[in-house]
Amino acid sequence: MEMFGQLHSAVNDGNDGWYVVMFPALQMASHKEGEEGLDSYDLARRQGSKVDKFKKMKSEEASLAKSEEQPTQWGIVRKWCARIVKSAFCEIFFALMIVSNSAYLGIQLEWSSQNRDRTAEQQDVFLVLNIAYAIVFLVEVCLRLVASGFKEYFLASGWSWNWLDVFVVTSTWVELVVGFVEVDGNDGGLSNSNLRLLRVIKVSRLARVLRVLRVVQYVRPLRTLMHCLVDTTKSFVWSLMLLLLMMYVFGLLFTDAAIDYLRNPSRSGSMDLDVFFGTVPASISTLFRSISNGMDWATAADSLARIDPLWAQLFNFYIAFISFAVLNVMTGVFCNSAIKAAERDHEMVIHSLLKSRKEFKELVANLFQKIDDLGLGMITISEFERHFNDEAVRAFFESLEMGAVDAWTLFASLDADGDNVISLRDFTERCIQLHGPARSVDLYALTQQNVKLRQQMQTIEDLQIQIDRHVRSRPRVGLATATSKSMKDLQSTLSEFAEADSTDCRV
Repeated sequence: MEMFGQLHSAVNDGNDGWYVVMFPALQMASHKEGEEGLDSYDLARRQGSKVDKFKKMKSEEASLAKSEEQPTQWGIVRKWCARIVKSAFCEIFFALMIVSNSAYLGIQLEWSSQNRDRTAEQQDVFLVLNIAYAIVFLVEVCLRLVASGFKEYFLASGWSWNWLDVFVVTSTWVELVVGFVEVDGNDGGLSNSNLRLLRVIKVSRLARVLRVLRVVQYVRPLRTLMHCLVDTTKSFVWSLMLLLLMMYVFGLLFTDAAIDYLRNPSRSGSMDLDVFFGTVPASISTLFRSISNGMDWATAADSLARIDPLWAQLFNFYIAFISFAVLNVMTGVFCNSAIKAAERDHEMVIHSLLKSRKEFKELVANLFQKIDDLGLGMITISEFERHFNDEAVRAFFESLEMGAVDAWTLFASLDADGDNVISLRDFTERCIQLHGPARSVDLYALTQQNVKLRQQMQTIEDLQIQIDRHVRSRPRVGLATATSKSMKDLQSTLSEFAEADSTDCRV
């Protein structure tokens, strides 16, 4: 009776919180009322804003602490060098210097080959240019070395190019010094044979030419090709080993047959057989040249036919097997490796995606303008229905795998905010989202929504059980009022859940 009196007084006083005291589950829901009214996106935005404020505060503290530190003279120099090296002008300038230096080496060698009788004094212009290029490349290496630091320059990513730069610059200056020493030795009457070994340093010109490959990193198509070539190196090595193994096996067979045939003194006149298959290296060389168009393989086959026609047929089988089977398989492996390497090139993939997305947006915008008869930037259901049966419109949606039976179904799918009007932004975003089959992120989002729905249904079931228990434990007096209010609360909770589900299900 005392419990009934509290219940009756609470109902008569119009106290809306009586059920919170009676039902602990609803009490928990009431404490979270400020958050239950928000969907998952709003909650994520609220939490993200808090984290962003915290990050901003920490960043400001770090910047303040860093600004309070007095920079050293060396730090100022490194910062200045880093700013120069990372500038676009610096990259373009040194790239042009590398390309021009490679072209200059070819021009210098061509001039030397056409003017072999010219004296050293007539080549002073080349000496001046060599010194100028050496100074420019030395400045580049010093700037990059100071900006990156010794450890990062020689051990971090791109270390191979940095070591090549150091080798080229060092060998260039050594070549210049050796040239001056050689001139002084000639003036003093020294023999050139004592200095001839020093000219080996001029091999560094090959490295100087190879340095032009560094320009590849500034051109995206060339960088992609170079990346593919490097990635196929492993496949090339194993393919070459397989090819050598096959040529070695067939070479042993043909060499053994040729030696047995040439042991007879009356057959010593078969010079072509001795040249082609007289030794194991000669046989391997003949087999390789036969499949690489280095020689007419019919000549080698005819020389084997002198031993026995079966050896000529075996040689024909070798040519057919290598040409039609092995080399084609190798080509397929190389192509597959190159394609996978291009797919792993993140910069190229990102650039391709951005380009495709831009082209897709332009295509969608043109279609939107075609459907929008009045050009007001909005599409209504009437306009959409008029153009729904157009071949161009249907072909576009079918290419996106967005075919629909009727115009309203497709219109409702494209209407993101449910205002029965489609704007250009909504049209573009929904076409991008609905393009193609369901992706893994869509399936995961659907799974998460199902989990949330099960949790909400479990909460509703718990509320119903608690309502049933309290209804059964209360007297009949005032039961109708309490039950009515509880059902209203339950309906309110269900409507909130339904609204949250409809918000979460928007793509």
